[in-house]
Amino acid sequence: MAELRAGLLVSAIVLALAGCTGGAPSDDQSTGRNASVSPAPVRTDREPIAKRFPRLGNFVEAHWQASTAGIDNSRVPGPTDTRIDALVVLRPDTVAATIKAYEWQPAPHNWDALLSAELRPFLPADGTWQVSEQYAEDVRTVEYNGTVYLDTTSGTVYLRLIDS
Repeated sequence: MAELRAGLLVSAIVLALAGCTGGAPSDDQSTGRNASVSPAPVRTDREPIAKRFPRLGNFVEAHWQASTAGIDNSRVPGPTDTRIDALVVLRPDTVAATIKAYEWQPAPHNWDALLSAELRPFLPADGTWQVSEQYAEDVRTVEYNGTVYLDTTSGTVYLRLIDS
């Protein structure tokens, strides 16, 4: 009888261990995704940026990327936060009015450290990058958080924002 109990105990342990190691699929298996992520394509369509950030005015051009912020997990319900990184060139009259309307300070050292390699070719050379918290607040609207910098030389605005 003792041998039967020992055999049943060993069988129960083996089954329990087997259930722990092979039962639940990993994130990669359940979603069909792997850990490597391709960079978001650079987009140039104006409407999504103009619609989200109307205080930029009727700008000349935009180069931007949108990506999922955080870890994309199909098993977690609810909305997904979106990060927008953009370089937007303002019209000259908008640049002049914007410079006059706000108080500006030099952008912090390495302000562009998070700028993607795909957007870097569109970054103006030798810019005079400035920051204004009030301008950033106006551009971001209530739906977005993040950083907004203006190159007062070229009229380029750098946005790195996430919807909230």
